[in-house]
Amino acid sequence: MSSRAVHIVPSYKEAKQKLLEKLPVAFIVYDPDVDLAGNSAIDASGATEEEKEAEKLIQSTERTRIFGQVARKLQAEGSFGLLSSDTAREEIEQFFDNGAEVPSGGFIARIEDGIPIKIFDGEMTSNSFMEFVKENNLPVVIELGGHNFRFVGRRGKPLAIGVYDPEEEAKTYKFRQEMKNYAVKGAHKDEYIFGTMDGKKWDKFVAQFSITKQSLPELFVLDVPDRTYWQDSSVFGVAEFISAVKNDEVESREQEGKKKGPLDEFLQLFVDYMPWSLLAMFTLFGVTFYLFLPSDGPLIPPPPHEERNPRFKVSGAELLDQLGLKVVEGDDDKNLEQSKTDGTKSKEKGSDGVEVESKKDK
Repeated sequence: MSSRAVHIVPSYKEAKQKLLEKLPVAFIVYDPDVDLAGNSAIDASGATEEEKEAEKLIQSTERTRIFGQVARKLQAEGSFGLLSSDTAREEIEQFFDNGAEVPSGGFIARIEDGIPIKIFDGEMTSNSFMEFVKENNLPVVIELGGHNFRFVGRRGKPLAIGVYDPEEEAKTYKFRQEMKNYAVKGAHKDEYIFGTMDGKKWDKFVAQFSITKQSLPELFVLDVPDRTYWQDSSVFGVAEFISAVKNDEVESREQEGKKKGPLDEFLQLFVDYMPWSLLAMFTLFGVTFYLFLPSDGPLIPPPPHEERNPRFKVSGAELLDQLGLKVVEGDDDKNLEQSKTDGTKSKEKGSDGVEVESKKDK
């Protein structure tokens, strides 16, 4: 494990700066029993002193080891930090400034700016913690766009999408806060993924769900795989709309759009399974290119006909000799003479006027 997968952070402020700099969600681990006890394997590695120190901390307890294992596997998808054992109690309490109880011992938790900390309370195994990370690595309210819509829409829950007008800043801010509060404390918060979308930028997309600019901001629910949505401009308020959907007071409708053919379905699967589908395509292309790539050696011409067919290696003269025939040169034409030591010769003319000497056996 290198410090690139797990950052060592000594304070609450540095944790927010380092871990939430590029991603809106991060995961932290704290264990009062971590130490820098000697480890010959780590000491003998070619890592820097900073990396060796981080690795010793990560390997020192079961909790930090499990955290490190998952961080290594998911470092491309999340941000991970370890609070050192000498972190002041006051610093740790700042992670729980929303009134949550501070654990007496160590903990693993999810953090997001402006959102209460969420403690991992599952079984202390790599698989259990990995599931926790995968389920909680999205912001409580995520901004949706072309770069992430399909990924977010296929995470197993319907999307509660708040469409806003970016030019109406005051209304948009109030609407976002209302959605965020419901996503944290709402009655059905665990049944949906909450997101917002720029109604001006994506006006053509939201139009197929009966969303108009005049009604913004507005919330609707979309089940992406089933292409089903719930929308009603007459129901105001996030909590009120979600309750109306749950109570079947808002009728479900089918998303507008053309019917997909086999090619469209294939392209959809290709997009859904990226980057693996892209990797498979490049692998197939590489193998095909390699198979048709010419050899580095010289081109060898095909062997002569007689070498490819050993039965026909005998020349014409040798063949006549084996048959007891030879070509006799004449003034006007060629005569074939058949000779044999124990036979008699006679001359005959063939139909073409060629005189042939033949011999008869005694």
